[in-house]
Amino acid sequence: MGIIIEVDYRERNAGIIEILRAKEDIIVEEKKLSMGDYLINKRITVERKTTKDFVMSIIDGRLFTQASCLKRHAEIPFMVIEGVNLFCTGYEIDPQAIKGAIVSMSVSWQIPIIFSKAPHGTAEILIMAGIHDVRYCDDILKRMGRKPKRMQTRKLYLLQGLPGIGPMMAKRMLAHFGSVEKVFTADEQELVSVEGIGAKKAAKIREIIK
Repeated sequence: MGIIIEVDYRERNAGIIEILRAKEDIIVEEKKLSMGDYLINKRITVERKTTKDFVMSIIDGRLFTQASCLKRHAEIPFMVIEGVNLFCTGYEIDPQAIKGAIVSMSVSWQIPIIFSKAPHGTAEILIMAGIHDVRYCDDILKRMGRKPKRMQTRKLYLLQGLPGIGPMMAKRMLAHFGSVEKVFTADEQELVSVEGIGAKKAAKIREIIK
């Protein structure tokens, strides 16, 4: 399926990288990310927090600064809270403040929060997000409803019909080639010159266009 998960180097002691690397069809790249802890398929940004870190980020104000960054710059953001006893972390904080922060993240900032008890659960969530992104997001979410009317948007919509091409990748392809026609006439070698398109994806695209 070719799921790519980029992991921030500061997560190397979280015990998740090893779990991901043991899975088939998961490409794991360790690097310094500009935001979040994990980047799935170049477009899903995941912020992972332990229960203690989540509570501390409420106390010191980091939580909503990070939420603002995710909302402004991430294409698809969500947060994983890992651990148990969220309301018994040892920090002095009103439980209502924790509940309020969760509601604020989910409703006001529209950043989903998913709970995980341990690293294995977190790794499973990351993989599931990648699978859903590959299988469903482009085919169902991005192409449902009324067709766009603006010419540029219609071009991007058309490119998203190609296998494995989401909104950001469609923009890269259009910027790289300059027109939809040139994308459709590009060979595999030309397609892989676009950042994020590997040999397998290029082959699938050519297979569809032929």
